Amino acid sequence: MESLHPAWAWLVLGIALVVVEMLSGTFFFLFLGIGALLVALLTWTLGIGAVAQGLWFGAAAVVAAMAWYRLRPNPDDSIEQLAGAKDLNNRLARFIGRETVLEQDMRNGEGRIRLDDSYWTVRGEDMPAGTQVRVTAVEGMTLRVQDAARH
Repeated sequence: MESLHPAWAWLVLGIALVVVEMLSGTFFFLFLGIGALLVALLTWTLGIGAVAQGLWFGAAAVVAAMAWYRLRPNPDDSIEQLAGAKDLNNRLARFIGRETVLEQDMRNGEGRIRLDDSYWTVRGEDMPAGTQVRVTAVEGMTLRVQDAARH
């Protein structure tokens, strides 16, 4: 029985890595698959030995890792996109900066305001009811407010 040419093993490995890439979507396996396909081509055309095949694939893997690192999506590049989308489904975050009137006195740092159609528990310094306040932060389901006239 005649054994298969070693290039077939590299070809199968390359195709398998490309298939894994299609399932993972990271681009890392794509570069490794291309490296394996390159070794298959070199093995088929130049007839390189097993050690050279391993060295070529190792070099291709290093180049693939460097290429993946350079071409992968960088989370720092999308900070502006994230900043715009972080409050997309956060109803309370859209209240930051809004002004309204205290519905009840702020006592012991806690009171109530009305925004839109709901009443909200607020925290801040003590103030009488009727004071114009500005929402400055969201803490869970509680809004942090400060006197709008003073700040």
